[in-house]
Amino acid sequence: MSQENNNTEISVTRSTADGTKRLSEDARDLGPMQAGPFVIGRVDEIVGEGGVEVPGYVVTKYELIQIVKHWTAEIIDLDFSYFLNGCTGSSEWRTRDYANRRLNTIVKAIGEEEVTKAVRHAEQAFAKGVDPQAWKIFTEGSKEEQEDFQQEVQEKLARDTQQGRK
Repeated sequence: MSQENNNTEISVTRSTADGTKRLSEDARDLGPMQAGPFVIGRVDEIVGEGGVEVPGYVVTKYELIQIVKHWTAEIIDLDFSYFLNGCTGSSEWRTRDYANRRLNTIVKAIGEEEVTKAVRHAEQAFAKGVDPQAWKIFTEGSKEEQEDFQQEVQEKLARDTQQGRK
């Protein structure tokens, strides 16, 4: 662990707290940050009990493709949410970084072509669950179209907030 002058600690994650279970190499440096009494960015499926390797279990190619779809959907969801809301947090950053690392690791195992197909499938599945206009602007819109759409979203949120106060 490194400690900065402002009493903030950033963990270098290799194993769980008790040291008996090993986290994926893809989880390296994605542990939570301690800022005084506060823990920032703890994501269990990355650096907690949910992120530990399972010794002796070997996944199949089919299972790897499902994992690609899962982490791709996580990335798309985070990116789309950021597009709509204009904000993100440290847990989201860690999840996105970890997801990209997992995808890169899987590319090394089964190849780019298989991963690309699974990514496309995940994108199509995600698109079916969101507003078609928003998706089209998110994926194909010019910078100006995206900014105009984001402004509309922010204005709607502000109106909804004002109505909720009355």
